[in-house]
Amino acid sequence: MLLYLLRRLGLLISTLLMLTLIAFSLEFQLLSQPTQSFIQGYSQFLQQLLAGDFGVSSVSGLPVLGALGQYFPATLELCLAAFIISLLVGVPAGTWAALHLNRWPDTTILTGTLIGYSVPVFWLGLLLVMFFSLNLGWLPVSGQLSLLYEIKQVTGIMTIDTLLTDASYRWPAFFDALRHLVLPALVLAIVPTTEVIRQIRSALLEVLKQNYIRAALTKGISENYVILRHGLRNAFPMAIPTLGLQFGTVLTSAIMTEIVFDWPGLGRWLITSIALQDYAAIKAGTLAIATFTIVASAAVEVLSTLIYPARRRAIYASQR
Repeated sequence: MLLYLLRRLGLLISTLLMLTLIAFSLEFQLLSQPTQSFIQGYSQFLQQLLAGDFGVSSVSGLPVLGALGQYFPATLELCLAAFIISLLVGVPAGTWAALHLNRWPDTTILTGTLIGYSVPVFWLGLLLVMFFSLNLGWLPVSGQLSLLYEIKQVTGIMTIDTLLTDASYRWPAFFDALRHLVLPALVLAIVPTTEVIRQIRSALLEVLKQNYIRAALTKGISENYVILRHGLRNAFPMAIPTLGLQFGTVLTSAIMTEIVFDWPGLGRWLITSIALQDYAAIKAGTLAIATFTIVASAAVEVLSTLIYPARRRAIYASQR
């Protein structure tokens, strides 16, 4: 297991180095300094990144690292909310589809996943804004918090910062932050929910074919107990590696969602930086999103290996 973890760590470091090499190569072609070789420039580039020096924004004149710290928590809050929604909806729906294979619930759910995967995020977001915000007036149109509340940024995650404030309007501000989070999180959760449904359905169908499931059912044990105790328990770890990759999809889809809902996150800041040709901000934003996606995917893969015995046995067998 230690050898596996060291290999994963080596692969993670080499992938991150490749990412920085690509980023520097593009910058070197555009802004190369004739007195500095490529190797010297790349070495200096790595030292600056390790020191947290991402450059200075040509628009604001401030260090880009400060902007990353300001905008990234809002994006992270949105992505985590969307991922939680996708699990809460996708796991029961995928289980229900697997238990009714080739019957109308299975067909209905799979048709819904196909439609959900095909609908453009920005179009769905505009439809939800028109219906729930403009027609019904139930939810805010945009932003992260109403102008009625003034909340000091502590973590950058508004739902947490509202609870940390000492103001008398703590709870009204918290529920207001939740209301602002509902629509963008729902829109962002559509695509990962379809993937969760497909992965849970596929993994559970594979588990239900195993002999220990059939043996448990022949002993007269409740089907619901067998599904929950043995079925999902073994199916979920099988789906975790693929689901972990969905976090990267959520993070990239968040860029469009933040534009539609005027969410003050990393995606909206990155698009604004592109429009203003702020190269330092573009480089830092791209590196931050790619790095977080790579690290999150690697962490999920290691986590699934640690909690799924079959994957550990396969690793041990491959090392003999």
